[in-house]
Amino acid sequence: MKAAEIVALARETLGTSYQHQGRVSGLALDCAGVPVHVAQRLGISLADYTRYGRLPVPGEMRAALDVHLQRVPKDAMQLADVVWIRFQHEPQHLGIVADYPHGGFSLIHAYNGAGLSQVVEHRLDPTWLSRIVAVWRYPGVEL
Repeated sequence: MKAAEIVALARETLGTSYQHQGRVSGLALDCAGVPVHVAQRLGISLADYTRYGRLPVPGEMRAALDVHLQRVPKDAMQLADVVWIRFQHEPQHLGIVADYPHGGFSLIHAYNGAGLSQVVEHRLDPTWLSRIVAVWRYPGVEL
């Protein structure tokens, strides 16, 4: 599959309301729900773990991602990759890398903060880049 297909599927979720453990695009998604939605639309086997609290256990989250996606080095990040983000302490947030219209990368993710509570896309600026802890790729992705 092409990376652009993954990004297009992720963009289908834009504007969907944020809800913890939400899994229905157009109704409610959380940050894990966006990559799960994309995987389901692509027919990729991606276990959907929903037994987590508002602050997921990082070890469990990493293990689940390692089982179903291919981890890649941060410096190899490309379009359509899934990124794991830390805000203050432990990583707990997921997003999908997209192409920013004015060059560089953007981030598609379900965000609940800064006056927003929905799936958004914005430039992956230096602040957001510094928050990325790890990167995974859907199996079989081609640029």
